[in-house]
Amino acid sequence: MAEIILRTELSELAALAAFVERFAAAESLPAEVAFQLHLVLEELVTNAVSHGQPAGAGGTIRLRLERAGDVVEADLVDQGVAFDPRTLPAPDLDAPLEERRIGGLGVFLVRHFVDELDYRREDGRNHLRLRKRVTPGRGPDEGAQRG
Repeated sequence: MAEIILRTELSELAALAAFVERFAAAESLPAEVAFQLHLVLEELVTNAVSHGQPAGAGGTIRLRLERAGDVVEADLVDQGVAFDPRTLPAPDLDAPLEERRIGGLGVFLVRHFVDELDYRREDGRNHLRLRKRVTPGRGPDEGAQRG
């Protein structure tokens, strides 16, 4: 298991990227899984920072990553306003661009790239648990070169 505490500031995205990269290397995750995991976590942390806290309110986001067999679990906990990403309607990707609602595409990508997404609000905190399957037998560099 690996854990990091991030301040609710966008400048923490670099620390998040380095943390996910170290975890992916230590767990020999395929490049595609590592990329998707980073994309999902960056989106969720960005949302928590940008929408979860009043400006200058401070706060932290705790992230735990763990691999159990062919599943990576991520637990994110923040003190921001309550937000269950499972309740956000899917964007209408078939609508013309000028008619599409702004926002929601990041959460759509989160749902697309994870296999399970659970949410609960407890003690004034958001608790998100993500599960991402890792395809057994694929090397860590597979998927990095696509043409």
